[in-house]
Amino acid sequence: MLVINPEQNNTTVRVDACIADEVQQLNDQGIVTLGCCCNHGTAGQNVEWENAFGIWKSHADPPIALIRENSVRAAKKLGYNPYPYYYADGISGGVWQMPLKTGCITEQDCVEWHRRNNLPAEKDLGLLKRGRALNYSPANS
Repeated sequence: MLVINPEQNNTTVRVDACIADEVQQLNDQGIVTLGCCCNHGTAGQNVEWENAFGIWKSHADPPIALIRENSVRAAKKLGYNPYPYYYADGISGGVWQMPLKTGCITEQDCVEWHRRNNLPAEKDLGLLKRGRALNYSPANS
């Protein structure tokens, strides 16, 4: 999905379909999102990745967004609970993270979301259903 974020270098960014409407609404409310991911129904599953600092093991996050520190107050007013984000080198750089209210927690959630919205479960669809009311229940997103 494409989301309009005038505060970014690229004013149109791709976002996972099941969280695109919520991210667009956050941006429309003045919250600057720096990145986001629904994690495609893998919340809680074991994951492993490698970077310049080594091999890491953890659990996949539920749907999440990274926001600018100066957006924290606005996010809290909207009922979000942001907290500092730290990169592998221990530096935050003014980036905060917050769980989203929509998105797919399990793989079945993803299948159901795509079925309900008549969208194929494919990457880079380039669509956004604007004006649709959000249902913040993770099981219904």
